[in-house]
Amino acid sequence: MNLDFNPKEFEQLLNQTSKIVLDWHGKLTYGKTYNNPTPEDIRVLFDEPLPQQSTPASQLLEKIDQDVLQNSNLNTSPNYYGYITGGGNQAAILAEVLKNALNQNNLKWHSAPANSEIEKIVIKWICQFIGYPDDAGGVLVSGGSVANFLNLAVMRKMKCPIDVAVEGMHQAPTMTVYASEQGHSSIDKGMDMLGLGKRQLRKISVDDNFQVRLDEMESWIIKDIEDGYLPIGIVGIAGTTNSGAVDDLDALADLAEKYNLWYVVDSAYGGPAAATEIAGTLFKGIERADSILINPHKWFYVPFEVACVIVKNKEHLRETFSLVPDYLTAGSDEKEDLMDFNLQLTKDFKALKVWMTLKTYGAEKLRAAITNDIENAKYAAELIEKSKDFELLAPAPLSIVCFRYLGNGQQTEEALDQLNISLLNAIEADGRVFFAGTKIKGKISLRISLTNHRRTLADVDYLFQVLRELAVALD
Repeated sequence: MNLDFNPKEFEQLLNQTSKIVLDWHGKLTYGKTYNNPTPEDIRVLFDEPLPQQSTPASQLLEKIDQDVLQNSNLNTSPNYYGYITGGGNQAAILAEVLKNALNQNNLKWHSAPANSEIEKIVIKWICQFIGYPDDAGGVLVSGGSVANFLNLAVMRKMKCPIDVAVEGMHQAPTMTVYASEQGHSSIDKGMDMLGLGKRQLRKISVDDNFQVRLDEMESWIIKDIEDGYLPIGIVGIAGTTNSGAVDDLDALADLAEKYNLWYVVDSAYGGPAAATEIAGTLFKGIERADSILINPHKWFYVPFEVACVIVKNKEHLRETFSLVPDYLTAGSDEKEDLMDFNLQLTKDFKALKVWMTLKTYGAEKLRAAITNDIENAKYAAELIEKSKDFELLAPAPLSIVCFRYLGNGQQTEEALDQLNISLLNAIEADGRVFFAGTKIKGKISLRISLTNHRRTLADVDYLFQVLRELAVALD
């Protein structure tokens, strides 16, 4: 049974969808960023028995417009400061429509020729943008968690003295990996799922700038060697999720070379800032990494989801992941199959929206947008430092600012924690702006991420206006 609409009906549905998109983008400067629904609010709108009969698609689009959008965060708005959200871009929306129409699966070169070649090209462009060798190999994946997993898998493959693919981990020595205590939780998950063990991830303390302490890391490496462990790699962080700190990447490269360790730089968030004049010097040494990861859905402003793993010697990717079953004939040197460089077989055309973004706006505009985000963050930090009612809790080298509300200034640390928890709850209930909290040196912190190309200084001023309105009610 053919499930297609007739051409006229399909055109009408596309036009209806376009209007929904345009209306949604029209809300960016005035709509609430968060409507604070409960799980039950959403369940009652959608929970029903499996539909057995058809429903007109036009009616379903109306339902999406009314019920899905109403219960979705307006995370493309300049008033959304949650997590690390790039805000998306309109050129990539067009690419996503076409991607779904094309329905490409790039496990094999001949199953998705354009996809396969464009993916390699955008990986090269990303390398050129951040100053990493552009003859490196790479693949696009879902996000930084998968990218960290794949990078750790390559590290294990290249540094383990036995072939773990054949012999398994029970024959291997106990291997250790070193990273900042501020490293992403996906590193822990990767250690777990690869059989390396979370206990063998040495979490190294940080200094007052939240950069990893090199002396402590080296002491751990020396101790592990003396105790009979096999150190295999270092993970440098180029933009921590918590505060945006960038480790001393050059010094970590020296340490990795000294002890013959694999060197990964997790630049999932911060990497694109390497291309800017305002922050580029922080990333000196990233070009020396054996492999990196970077998330275009963060600071390249590409819509969710897309990240990439990049390995300086692409053959290390192939050696780690290539396995060709009988039903998938081997590719050729000219027609490389992306399945040989990745865990996945089935894989969509993520490259199209990255290509569309880089081509539509160009490196110059993207650098300017990233610079603007950093300047907005510095402005926010200056407002905090000049104020009497807020306190900056961490340096703000990139686009994340961590701070807390002080109230009348007479509270204990425990009372300040509770006051800021109450303010976070008030922010969600109010909905005009949105962000989440964290902990900085044990203190409850308000945390804003300013990765959005639409944001201006006036938006930052509005944020503090809303915060003060909500905070006064709590005093």
